[in-house]
Amino acid sequence: IYVKEHEKLKRDGFDIYSVLEVNFPQAALGDTIEVPTIDGNVALKIPAGIQNNEKIRLVGQGKQGEYGGKNGDLFIKIKIDDDKKFKLIGYDLYTNLLITPWEAALGTKASVSSIDEDVNVIVPKGTQSGELIRIPCKGYKDGKGSRGDLVAEIKIMVPKKMSEKEANLFKDLSEVSHFEPRKMIL
Repeated sequence: IYVKEHEKLKRDGFDIYSVLEVNFPQAALGDTIEVPTIDGNVALKIPAGIQNNEKIRLVGQGKQGEYGGKNGDLFIKIKIDDDKKFKLIGYDLYTNLLITPWEAALGTKASVSSIDEDVNVIVPKGTQSGELIRIPCKGYKDGKGSRGDLVAEIKIMVPKKMSEKEANLFKDLSEVSHFEPRKMIL
C-alpha cells in the first residue's frame, strides 16, 4: 500500500521555455554559449546556420520532477539580433556595395564582405543604383552543408565634399554629356 501511495505523489516537472539572443556571427558561424539550467551552467552549442526563432531542446533541464518524477525539458528559442551589415532573407544574405559614379559608369572590380571572407566581384560598366549582384554559395548556412547566396545591392555614392578640381571635372562632364535620365522612358 505504501508504494501505491508514493506512486500517486510522483509528478513530472514542467517544461521551461526561454529566449536566448545571439548576434549574427554567432548564429551564422555557430558558437558555444554558457546558459543557466537547473543543474548549473551548461555549454549550449549553437549550430552554424541556425534560423531565427528556431528552438534548441535540453532534455531534463526544465523544472525538476517530484517524488521520482522525471524532469521537464528546457526549450531555448534563438533570437538573432539584427545586423548592420547583412539582412537575412531565407538563406540569402543581402548587403550593400557602395561604389562611385565613375566606377558605375566605367565598371570596376570590387570586394564584397561575406560572413567569413571577402569576395571579389566585377561591376559591369553602366551599372545602375539598386541593381543586384548575386554571389552563389556565399550566403547563410542552411544546416545541411549548403549555403544560400550573397546578394550585393549597388549603391552609387556621390561625394558630399569635393576639391575644386573634382567639382570642375563634374562640371566639365555635365557640359559634354548628352545623358538625360529624366527624359528616359522606363
